[in-house]
Amino acid sequence: MPKPNAPTLFHPLTAAGKPVTARNLIRHNSCVTAAVSCHGVIKQFHDHQQLNSLAVVDDENRVAGVLRSLEILRRGTENYFDEIFGQRSCTTIMDSATLVFDAELSLLQMSNRIASLNDRQLVDGFFVSEAGRYIGTGHMTDLIKAIADQQISLARYANPLTLLPGNVPIDEEILNCLSAKVRFVVGYFDLDNFKAFNDVYGYRAGDAVIQLAAKVLGESVDPTLDFLGHVGGDDYVVVFKSTDWESRVQQVLARFDEEVRHHFTQEHQAKGGIVTNNRQGQAVFHPLTCLSAGLIRVEVGEFDSHAEISQRLVEAKKMAKLTPGSSYFIDRRQR
Repeated sequence: MPKPNAPTLFHPLTAAGKPVTARNLIRHNSCVTAAVSCHGVIKQFHDHQQLNSLAVVDDENRVAGVLRSLEILRRGTENYFDEIFGQRSCTTIMDSATLVFDAELSLLQMSNRIASLNDRQLVDGFFVSEAGRYIGTGHMTDLIKAIADQQISLARYANPLTLLPGNVPIDEEILNCLSAKVRFVVGYFDLDNFKAFNDVYGYRAGDAVIQLAAKVLGESVDPTLDFLGHVGGDDYVVVFKSTDWESRVQQVLARFDEEVRHHFTQEHQAKGGIVTNNRQGQAVFHPLTCLSAGLIRVEVGEFDSHAEISQRLVEAKKMAKLTPGSSYFIDRRQR
């Protein structure tokens, strides 16, 4: 029968500054197989009182069920339990409803999973697998603390107008993706003809349009995969890991064009824009505020730093702005 190893201290961030994943939350790798009897499981819980639960794994080391210490120890005190179940396989008293996280699952993805759990499952903790095979068990308190620490960190650098993550979290997200050696897409979104709108309607109305862009972006990205940040002013960065990222970009531009019209008077809507005077007193026509996006597909090993990506994004956004109205440009160059 495998013996539990000593619980490890949990740190909300890894030493290398990489994002916390399910792998980092593993406390121990105690598990049992169908060959272990009910009596053996009761003894293991008695001998190792820090265990809240045990994973039951099959012949391929995949999680088949969970054994809960409180429930098992309670049942062990029932009359004739040992006589009836003592030598039977522990699988007869396990619960097949388990919470299993892939080792590379992010805090956000894990938090979305636990939102719908019942109280009993929260007490169980969770199991971690790699390629479908059990590698360890984590405590729910560690996960909740890590999520709280992440929220505090994001709030510290959040943009005060939209409450979206600012420059520091954006850079960290891109660096994390580079370190993880995954493919992703970065989009740089920027409002066009915004200064004229701000000058005519005032900064309060301008703030409302900035918040509108944040709302449309937030509702169009995949919250379990993508990252949305607010650089400042009217600039936003999205790190896409969703495979349908291009259709999401198209959705953002179409929705923004539709909803931003309501921030203009009917007269300006009818004219398709605003007329202001430049410094020379000449009348200048400014089309309705729209949204441009420059995008880069980042292949594994293509870039070494977020600074390189940032420079390319600025160039891609300039190209997008050459097209009238809301538009996007994908930088397809390769290093």
